[in-house]
Amino acid sequence: MHLYGLIIGIAFIIGFNYFSKHQKNLSEKQLNIFFGGIILFSLIGARVYHVIDQWSYYSQHLLLIPATWNGGLGIFGGIFGALIFIFLFSRLIQVSSFSLLDSISPIMPLCQAIGRIGNFVNHEINFWWIEASLDLILFFIIKFFPNKPTAKYLIGYGLIRFFFEFFRADTWVINQIKIGQIISVLFIILGFVLICSNYNKTKK
Repeated sequence: MHLYGLIIGIAFIIGFNYFSKHQKNLSEKQLNIFFGGIILFSLIGARVYHVIDQWSYYSQHLLLIPATWNGGLGIFGGIFGALIFIFLFSRLIQVSSFSLLDSISPIMPLCQAIGRIGNFVNHEINFWWIEASLDLILFFIIKFFPNKPTAKYLIGYGLIRFFFEFFRADTWVINQIKIGQIISVLFIILGFVLICSNYNKTKK
């Protein structure tokens, strides 16, 4: 197995083990379906984001589009893919989306810190260890202050990525505007909206 794929796999396993111990809504069968769906939608979303970003290259190398083992996974695309699946799955089994999100958000920064090690071994980004360190700090903040973890994750990770986008030359840019920073700002805004809301009290 390629080392990059192994590291990403370890991050998924850690995330799944945490979620399975802290969620209270899913049966064992539903849990397995959830895990498989999260992996599939996250990988597809992450790859689609990267391919769109680097379309000038992939338009000339179409056969390389599925080659995720060589690297090239956009974290924002992975998050969007996971959110789409969680929304669809929660509607299907009639469980609150926020309940599922709050069960998985606390472990996300740790999984992303591990994922940055994968970026390092693939020589994909600079400053990987700084971002990984900040992800770990966010993980501990949410761990010790667990109320509204999804909101805190969105704010924390949004701030981290907004800052690091200034130093990255390999990210998606349209008309000199970095898409990652736009998404980061949206994450921060949504996080504050959730902080000010009472979704913890209304989720089922």
